[in-house]
Amino acid sequence: MAFSIPTLRDLVERTRLAFRANLPGSDAWLWPNNVGPTAKVLAGLTHEVFGYADWIARQKFALTADGDSLDLHGAELGMSRRPAAAAAGSVAVVSTAALVVDAGAVLSRSDGFTYRAASGGVLAGAGTLSLPVIAEEAGKSGIARPGTVLLALSGFSGPVTIAVGAEGVASGADAEGDEAFRQRILFRKRNPPQGGSAADYVIWASEIPGVTRVFVERLFNGPGTVRVFPLFDDDYDGGIAPPARIVEVAEYLDSQRPAGAALTVAAPAARVIDVEIAGLSPGGVAVEEAVRQELASTFRRLGRVTGADAPSPSMPYLATAQVFSRSWIWQSAANAAGEQSHVVVDPASDIAVPIGSVPVLGSVTFT
Repeated sequence: MAFSIPTLRDLVERTRLAFRANLPGSDAWLWPNNVGPTAKVLAGLTHEVFGYADWIARQKFALTADGDSLDLHGAELGMSRRPAAAAAGSVAVVSTAALVVDAGAVLSRSDGFTYRAASGGVLAGAGTLSLPVIAEEAGKSGIARPGTVLLALSGFSGPVTIAVGAEGVASGADAEGDEAFRQRILFRKRNPPQGGSAADYVIWASEIPGVTRVFVERLFNGPGTVRVFPLFDDDYDGGIAPPARIVEVAEYLDSQRPAGAALTVAAPAARVIDVEIAGLSPGGVAVEEAVRQELASTFRRLGRVTGADAPSPSMPYLATAQVFSRSWIWQSAANAAGEQSHVVVDPASDIAVPIGSVPVLGSVTFT
């Protein structure tokens, strides 16, 4: 039976009764006397000790530990928090005349977030220059999707038009918080290394900066074969990474996989699902945006890379068949802040997701 910590009020009452029992003639309920205040002071100190003991008890388990104590649980397994990382990528600089760009040139997004050129470049005449850039501040806030327009602040010899390249400015990450680190520790505890199990590939791939989800398809091309699908949800639409990021994951997994395992690392295809909602009440930009956010969260939470692996409730990271339920779309719209009623027009039924694909939210229209 779990021990229940007394409330502060209960401790005060107990202390008052103890004074009455052990100090004949005293009564902590009468005023004026010094017994009542003394009872409150002692009860407060005791309650603090109880609270500290409770905190110590929670630090014993990775399930409830926090802060430095959680770091120690991770250290026992050789794990540490992921540090913050600055987003990096390339931008296309278009000029109508000869151009010189200094190393360290400063560029800015419309919201004021700034980037610096990792190296300089020169154009002998009108044309396009590919320029590597890195965010000036570490964190997810530095991530920029392909096509994002940037402004030249300094280090450019003439007027230019700048847009983020096809692979985006990616891999920005915030310092790992308690809950994310806790989930990695618990996954590792529940899935001890087994020399190349499906869970091993999830753990290895998750060590790559930017990887948010991993799906594994065992025996996808016969005995000894395994296919891994890493997703980068914070960096790319649907989490589908460009070839360079897939190669990065493949090279790392190749250094970890057991000898003899035939490994394939792939980006899933996008099964784009457009959504049309009619009769949204109340209408307005705020409610529509809330619906879009709920839909995006649902696709990330419930969408999965499909494969031919056999489903197992204890291994939700396997690439198995999936039918994306229309009811999930209906429910996510209903969860939006301010929504009172709506009708999902499209999709009109559940959507079967082809093997090797992941459901991706497409356009969201309101009629």
